[in-house]
Amino acid sequence: MGTGYHGEFGNSHGTKEQAKIPIKSLGDVRYSKKKTEGYLLNINHPKGGSKAKFMKDVLGYSSTDSKLFHKNIVKSIIGKIPDKTEVTPFGTKHTYKTKLIGKAGESVSANVVVVIQKDNNRSTYKIVTVYPDKKGK
Repeated sequence: MGTGYHGEFGNSHGTKEQAKIPIKSLGDVRYSKKKTEGYLLNINHPKGGSKAKFMKDVLGYSSTDSKLFHKNIVKSIIGKIPDKTEVTPFGTKHTYKTKLIGKAGESVSANVVVVIQKDNNRSTYKIVTVYPDKKGK
């Protein structure tokens, strides 16, 4: 065995598999008032305004519902394996195709993008964006 041979004892395989571990509880995903109210549910946001309009018109969520919206997003991805995973400079990015539940109980197909980052030696899940699935319901 020459230098550099790791005999598959290294961490090269485990990292990819660990990244696909499902979210287990609501507490696993950090709530960000700035991201939820200031972007996802802000109809005046220059980039997120159209998403916010969709969330309000179709699902009934406004910026005053940010914690409920966050809770329902996280509930929709608990226990699920991401449909797409990629490693970015910001962390591991997961995209989930899921059903979002509106305030009145209706559901719509959507994509939820979550990034896993290391904060103080702890893995933190953060919702990056949510957008309707182009294929519809």
